[in-house]
Amino acid sequence: MSCVRAVLPIMGSCIAFLLGILCLFAGSQRQLLPQASLLTLYTGGAGGPGAPDYFSVYTMSYCTGFQETCVSDETTNATTTKNEIVGCSDRNVLFTFNPSDAILKAMGTPSGSLSPDSWPTCITDDFEAMGPTNTTMVVFFIFGTTSAALAIAARIWSIACARASGNSRPPSYTGDPSPRFDFETPPSLVEFLIFLVISIRLTYLSLQLSLLSFGLASIIASVITTEFVKLINTSGNEYGVSATTGTSFLGMAWTAAVLQGLCTLYSLVDIFRYRARCRMPTSESAEQKPLVGSD
Repeated sequence: MSCVRAVLPIMGSCIAFLLGILCLFAGSQRQLLPQASLLTLYTGGAGGPGAPDYFSVYTMSYCTGFQETCVSDETTNATTTKNEIVGCSDRNVLFTFNPSDAILKAMGTPSGSLSPDSWPTCITDDFEAMGPTNTTMVVFFIFGTTSAALAIAARIWSIACARASGNSRPPSYTGDPSPRFDFETPPSLVEFLIFLVISIRLTYLSLQLSLLSFGLASIIASVITTEFVKLINTSGNEYGVSATTGTSFLGMAWTAAVLQGLCTLYSLVDIFRYRARCRMPTSESAEQKPLVGSD
């Protein structure tokens, strides 16, 4: 049971690390989590003939898509709308989505310009104003993912130190040929300074930084996918332009933040538990005695 409790923070940080990677690299390719977008911008026919039907905006890129109406039931002639992504932009940490340039690029006229009558310039201005906020969110996601990796490495190192310390001790009772290894056994003074102060504290600090970074990034993402989407829907209502929030992205971001919060709490409890055990007086009956061979 102690071994299972020891690897719980590793499991939580591993999942948070993978979620952070997915949040950063979603939308880099058409097949890479196309549904995990920050928001989806629907042009509603604005931009002129040949303009894409929608853009999926991600943390470091965007994807261009068209909508196709298909007959889902020939008996009732019921139709359904199918979304198809045709291309994605390159990744960029300083990514700022410009819908005007994206429409022109999709139409094959990147050097041209859109008429104010065909596309609302206020939508483009809103996305440009959101650029610094998006960059800040990306930086926090990078910090959170990197800190999660550091927490994993620190925890593995602490377990390796504990295993080496446990294997170096003699068997706990006569007739036990195997060395004793138990995460519940308080370390010696030197092991305490190395294992507890350095290993567990390093894990705890890494988890704290990861929690703070993921938490701030998730808050920024929530603001973007709620308040900013409302602003786009209000500004583009006259032109038929609308936007929807990306629930999958928010789910991954907040899951990573919650997992790092639980791991941080676990590590904090672990620190107090080891301190309490090291301060407890050890009775002679509980002392480990070396194996004594019979003559």
